[in-house]
Amino acid sequence: MPLSSHTLAAMRRYSTSAPRDPHYRLKASLATGYVVCALALPFVPPLLETRRAKADGSYLTRPSTMACTLLGSIDHRLPNELTLAVVQQLANDNRTLCTLAQTCRGFQQLAEEHIYKTIKLRSVRDLQRIISAFVSRHDRVRAVHTLKILYRYNEHLDVSLERRKAFNECVAQMVNLREWHVESPYDNFKWEKGGHEWVEGDMERFRQALEKACVDGAKEKERFAQDRHLTRSLQRTVGLAQLESLTIHSHGAHADFWPLDGFHCLFRHPSLRYLHVSCVTFPETLELLESHKRKTPLTTLIFDECNLEPKSLLHILGTPEKLKHLTLGENVFNINRSVECSPRLSPDPVAALEAIAAVAHSLESLTHLDSKWRLATDNHIIARRRVPGEGMRQFHSLKTIECDTGSFLHEAVVMNHDLAPPNLDTLIVRRHFYVVENFFDYLPDVGYYTALPSLNTLELRQSAAALNYLATSEYICEPERLRNRHAFAYKLFKSDINFRLNIELGRGSSLIPPYLHGEPVPQVRCLYDASSIGFRRHVNKEAVGPNVGVEVGSLQVENGSSSLFPFSYLDDLKNQHPGSATPPEEPLKKLTASESADLPETDQLGDDDVQQIAGQTRRALDQMKERFARGWHLQRDSDPGDLSDNWDDDVDDFEGTDEETDSDFEAMIQDLQNDGDEEAFLQFIENMQEQGIEIEVQSGDEEGDDDDEWHEAEENVPEDWEDAEDDLEEHEADLD
Repeated sequence: MPLSSHTLAAMRRYSTSAPRDPHYRLKASLATGYVVCALALPFVPPLLETRRAKADGSYLTRPSTMACTLLGSIDHRLPNELTLAVVQQLANDNRTLCTLAQTCRGFQQLAEEHIYKTIKLRSVRDLQRIISAFVSRHDRVRAVHTLKILYRYNEHLDVSLERRKAFNECVAQMVNLREWHVESPYDNFKWEKGGHEWVEGDMERFRQALEKACVDGAKEKERFAQDRHLTRSLQRTVGLAQLESLTIHSHGAHADFWPLDGFHCLFRHPSLRYLHVSCVTFPETLELLESHKRKTPLTTLIFDECNLEPKSLLHILGTPEKLKHLTLGENVFNINRSVECSPRLSPDPVAALEAIAAVAHSLESLTHLDSKWRLATDNHIIARRRVPGEGMRQFHSLKTIECDTGSFLHEAVVMNHDLAPPNLDTLIVRRHFYVVENFFDYLPDVGYYTALPSLNTLELRQSAAALNYLATSEYICEPERLRNRHAFAYKLFKSDINFRLNIELGRGSSLIPPYLHGEPVPQVRCLYDASSIGFRRHVNKEAVGPNVGVEVGSLQVENGSSSLFPFSYLDDLKNQHPGSATPPEEPLKKLTASESADLPETDQLGDDDVQQIAGQTRRALDQMKERFARGWHLQRDSDPGDLSDNWDDDVDDFEGTDEETDSDFEAMIQDLQNDGDEEAFLQFIENMQEQGIEIEVQSGDEEGDDDDEWHEAEENVPEDWEDAEDDLEEHEADLD
């Protein structure tokens, strides 16, 4: 609930007009008391969080220095717990927090803890103002918990070098930073336009700060752990020493991959729990990590499009005490410039298994993204390789494996059930749409997986491009394919294994990992789940009529409105013109568990079952493709209502601004040429226009725009944010 404007005005008048008035504090507290009553806030126990501080100083949630000078004595101020509650109520409203900070010094200190808690930079424009704010009050640097450096590339970026250097010095002093996300503005083949300055300047300064955190931060952490009283009397002094989550997407000085070199400190950090790095070339060995075996708290490690080496991987995986989630993402897609396709792990399964054995005691999920399928010509033939030793029998905690059929995990472990993890619960087998033998049409031998005694779920995950024929319900749910799929699932069902077929839908081949901020990450959706469809039914050989409504989950699907093109809005158009289609009949009644038990068990599907599954698949695909159509600015002659009705919003991970999303016209044309059917797409456009839908294609390419430098650094910020910030700066002198 926002603070009322007249209340804030009263607080501001009392706090700034007479700073030397002996009644100033009392008047300010009275005004503040009105706010508390208006908000009807619950009582908050004073300093409750202080008791939760750990001995080593991590997760230290007690009030910091900025909050320790809380608003004077009880005779002239609100109780501390109510003051904290007022500010906490406004935690997500920076505009109001800036206004509140102008009332008095105490509120300024408390409000700035939230104002500076999260910094997200999309432009270098505001760096100087942020630097000035940090210099004038160092506690603002200590207040930063989340930092996202996401500078966009533009031709003015080279003049920001000095400002970036100054800001990077502030980054090195962020002692309370917990989450850090860094992306190079020169990524995506722009490193030749100034990328060396980023690598030799920004990245090198980050490395130095991380190295200091590993050395001095580890000592400080140990000192806090030995004396618990230090957590109450002293504060942490080493920048980045409490970092818990780090994501780095960068490149080399003159290439798309960057050498690890001194960044081995990433694997020695004393508090890091989540690490995601991309496009790194690892050395053959990293023996200097031998002295740090099982000393770090790292639990999640993601290598994304990296050139891995088995020996250095062995040393890296030896450093975490209890690593739980590991993604071995080799270089699969970045192979057209400076590096060729050269898988390192699968060609030598013995060395690969030896490397990951270091985390056998704790690993819970393992993913291997392998490029071997690019080199093979017969991916439909699944090979078995026998390796010496116990394989992965010592991975007792491992529940989930994700890989493709050419991975060493599949060939040497899954295909030899006596070498598989003893408690493996879920197996996800991937296949890229470049491989001709897709999982929609070509299913592996069921015997490969029924031999795994602990397996409960088998998931086949097929990738597809939005404009490719693989992403149409007509292909995926062609009756013969669907019936073969169901029969395959029945064989697994008889071995107590559930079968799921998922699609991983991406925009197209022009967008490859690592996926940067603003780019649409491929979305995974289940299109067939045997546990939901079931195997008990009376098989009906007569298809449901073209306009008969069938119930699919919670959706009402009209079988006559099946999609012939990449996107379908026919249901909504029929809702606009009720006379254009026969109203659907009542939905089919869902069977109860007892009713289902009386039906015969069969591996067959009736025509009505095929229609239902196809309708559900079409709706799911339409929802996913809507994300990629945002740049086309679909406009209707009349408002058809909310297209997202009955659609889940569980995954929508990119932002729809013109200059940084998938609205780029050239990329769409490239995807259409590489992955799609141009004739079908043109027919789709013509069909949409006939239905009263105007399709307007606009380009989102803003690289040459001279005004790109002047975009706001923070997205979704009100236009008057700068005015509020200026007011705050003007009144700082009065508050002092």
